[in-house]
Amino acid sequence: MSDDSRTPQSEQDQLPAVSTSTQHGMIVSAEDIGASVDVWATAAASSLSQQLVVAFLGSASCGKDAAIRAIFGIDFGQIDPIPGSTDRVRVSPMDAARNVLVVNAPGFGDLRQGVESAARGVLDHLDLAVYIVNCDGGASIDERRDLDAIRGLGRPVLVCLNKIDLIRPHQREAFIQTTLVQLGVERVDAVVTAFDPLPALADRPLGVDAVIHWIHQKLEDDGKALLFAKQLRNKAAACEVIIQAAAQRGALAGAIPVPGADMAAVTAVQVKLISDIATIFDVRLDKDIAMFIMAETLAGTGKGFVRWALEALKAGGWVPGGAIAEVAASALGATIAGASTYGVGKAAVAYMGRKQHVSGDELRQVFDAEATQWKERRS
Repeated sequence: MSDDSRTPQSEQDQLPAVSTSTQHGMIVSAEDIGASVDVWATAAASSLSQQLVVAFLGSASCGKDAAIRAIFGIDFGQIDPIPGSTDRVRVSPMDAARNVLVVNAPGFGDLRQGVESAARGVLDHLDLAVYIVNCDGGASIDERRDLDAIRGLGRPVLVCLNKIDLIRPHQREAFIQTTLVQLGVERVDAVVTAFDPLPALADRPLGVDAVIHWIHQKLEDDGKALLFAKQLRNKAAACEVIIQAAAQRGALAGAIPVPGADMAAVTAVQVKLISDIATIFDVRLDKDIAMFIMAETLAGTGKGFVRWALEALKAGGWVPGGAIAEVAASALGATIAGASTYGVGKAAVAYMGRKQHVSGDELRQVFDAEATQWKERRS
């Protein structure tokens, strides 16, 4: 495939025909890719048909609207609530299918007795809650009471210590520790944020990526992480969590001590990753697109990460000529599989984010830089 080849636009245009690629040390079966695409596309469709309910709770002026705006990129006040919810508790859909519902409510302690049935029903089906505390005012007894009531639902609860930019830098760590003790919250379930920081102190919301990462982890087991990611304002940030997780799975698969099994496992991880990224960007994925991304990113032995991988394998006694992923159990195999998976994911983001107007050479440049950085961070 030449460096000036171009990917298809909205429809299948002129994709180079690829059935099986064996050049440059890579072996990828189009049939295997196609089968994997079909499986993961079906799984993604099933995931997107579920319902996800996320509640943003906290006292007045704690930053709930700013949090929703920073995470989802919308003004919550301009979204029509679901009929039956009250002004005090707004339940609003984030998507046209109304599969993703966001609850915006004040104090929770006496909430369930006063809300109408529609809002109460949504709270009963809550997937997780984001409880926001205004750092400028500190934690109160009422907020501890509210948190205890939310925990009583048996759902994951993330505490956001918001408006941290209003606390002097040298006082922040002590403030965080004290506030978490007052609220009875472990550090692992808290994120320090500034969803609407003062312009003089920060030019963008702080802590959003950490919030996204926490929510993704909590939703992953229920198969709702992709549904959440699809609604996020920052698609690249949404994909980053998925790419990192896939790279870890790829690294584990690359260390399987069964010849050929590691190649198939890593390929499956990478195809699923591309499928998930396509879903987040709302791009229809087919076999040719997946083949194009994988064949272009893993092609070429002249320079960069691929050259390093092949030379490292040769030095370790492996004979170049098989797939990069086809490595036996070793730290080297895990590194190559993890780094290549990370690079494939970042290249897929570039492809989807630029509406598919990306050449093979550009994809390889992204892959090479990102895979190399992943390897170096873990060396």
